[in-house]
Amino acid sequence: MPIKSRKEREKEQRRKDIIDAAESLFFKKGYDNVSMNDIAKEVELSKATIYLYFENKEELFFAIVLRGTRILNAMIREAVAAAEKGIDKVAAFRVAYHKFTKDYPDYIHIYNYFQSGRFDMENIVNREYAEEISKDVRLYSIVHNADFQLLPPVSEYTREIMSLRKERFDIMRDSLKIGIIDGTVRPDVDPVEVSILLSAISKSMSEVPPDHIRILESRGINSEKYFMDVENLLRHMIMNK
Repeated sequence: MPIKSRKEREKEQRRKDIIDAAESLFFKKGYDNVSMNDIAKEVELSKATIYLYFENKEELFFAIVLRGTRILNAMIREAVAAAEKGIDKVAAFRVAYHKFTKDYPDYIHIYNYFQSGRFDMENIVNREYAEEISKDVRLYSIVHNADFQLLPPVSEYTREIMSLRKERFDIMRDSLKIGIIDGTVRPDVDPVEVSILLSAISKSMSEVPPDHIRILESRGINSEKYFMDVENLLRHMIMNK
C-alpha cells in the first residue's frame, strides 16, 4: 500500500473535520435547519473551502448517512456470520438492526430521513437500476425510451449507501434461503418477498409513534419486550414446524 503524502493526509483530515462538524449540527438541529454557513462556522473554515470537498449540503448529508450505514452493515455481517441455522441468521440480522437503533439513534434518524421522500430517491434508484441492467447506454435508451445521459449523476456517497442497502437485502434473502435448505424455514416462503417485508417491519420498529409507545407502556410493555414479542411472532410465521 503506497504511503500517503502529507498533503493527502491533511486533505483527508480536513474532509473528516467537515463531516464531523456537519454531523454534530445535523444530529442536533436536523437537515433543514442547518446551512452551509452554519457548518463553515462550526468547523472554522470558509464556505468556499467546504465547497472544494462537497458539492452541496445534500452531498455532505449523504456522507454522514454513509457513516452510519457502514456501522450498521458491519454489525449485521458479524451477527449473521456467528449464527448457524437459517432461522437463527434471520433473527441475528434483526437483533443487530435493533441494537443499531438503540446504540446509534442519531444515525437511524438521519437514515430514515434519507428515505423519507425529502431527497430524489427515484433518480438514485433509476440510475442504479440503469447501470445494473446494462452498461450499454444505447440499450438502456431503447428499453426505457429515455436518454441515460440526462439522468443526474449519483454521488460516490449515495452509490455506496445503495450498495450497502443491497448488501443487507442480500444477507437477509440468503439467510432465508439457507433456512429453507437446512429445514428451519418453511419451504413455501419466498425469500425475496419476506426480505422486503422484514425490511419494512425493521424500519417501522425504529419509528414507533410516541402515542403508541405510551399505549404499550401502559400495558407494561417496554421497547425491548415489544421487540422480542414481534421477533417471536415473526419467527413463528416463517419457521418450519
